[in-house]
Amino acid sequence: MKKNRPYGYDSAQDGTLFAAKEAYRTIRTNLMFSLAKQDCRTIMFTSSVQGEGKTTSAVNVAFSIARNNKKVLLLDLDLRRPRIHRILKSSSAPGLTNYLSGFSALEEVLHKDVYPGLDVIFGGTISPNPAEITASEGMVNLIRDMKKNYDYIILDTPPVNVVSDALSLLPLTDGVVLVVRPKLADRKEVQRAVDQITFVGGKILGAVANGIQQEKRSYRYRYRYGSRYGSRYGYGYGYGYGKSAPENASAETEKKDDQAE
Repeated sequence: MKKNRPYGYDSAQDGTLFAAKEAYRTIRTNLMFSLAKQDCRTIMFTSSVQGEGKTTSAVNVAFSIARNNKKVLLLDLDLRRPRIHRILKSSSAPGLTNYLSGFSALEEVLHKDVYPGLDVIFGGTISPNPAEITASEGMVNLIRDMKKNYDYIILDTPPVNVVSDALSLLPLTDGVVLVVRPKLADRKEVQRAVDQITFVGGKILGAVANGIQQEKRSYRYRYRYGSRYGSRYGYGYGYGYGKSAPENASAETEKKDDQAE
């Protein structure tokens, strides 16, 4: 597999504006502080509905954590609509479904050092029973075994208001980042997602406000602490970038893919 540069790469030709790169760095830093533990941290990225940019956010944060000299595993668990392979310009199969179904060995699906410190497992062949796969004993064993080898495991999961797959994975995680695209998901949809996660005992680490558009060459950054989820603290981000920014293109592609299918 061709090794890819992260979206926050420092080369000027990548066209990444400061605001987007800085936002992902800040998300990375606050996730590290949110999970002050010594062993592996397992973080789920999800959204309320399709097209909010959860996959783009998960990939960028995984790259950002790896750049901080951590060993990271990125797992595509949106088995109905896998997207990570598209962003990284690779083939989805063989991947997770092939491994858990017994058709592929782990070494065949684990892409090592996609970027220094970052390994990836793609979704694999589309399965007729994705909910059963994500809730399987094999999935539990895989994540348990992977925790021995990584500092962080990042899970990209389906929107919680669309299918229940992500909810079954919550016991395997240390916390959830909820990605929200303003004007795509309304307040009721977001609240419903929060309620579903907290109802089954999930810990919401924070929310990322994705896709905020601004004038080219300008940037805005917001950060806030608060007790948005009862005893749990939450944080929110807003960032904007011009149309030339790679993150913007990837997030828009993800949104268009969801609308087209």
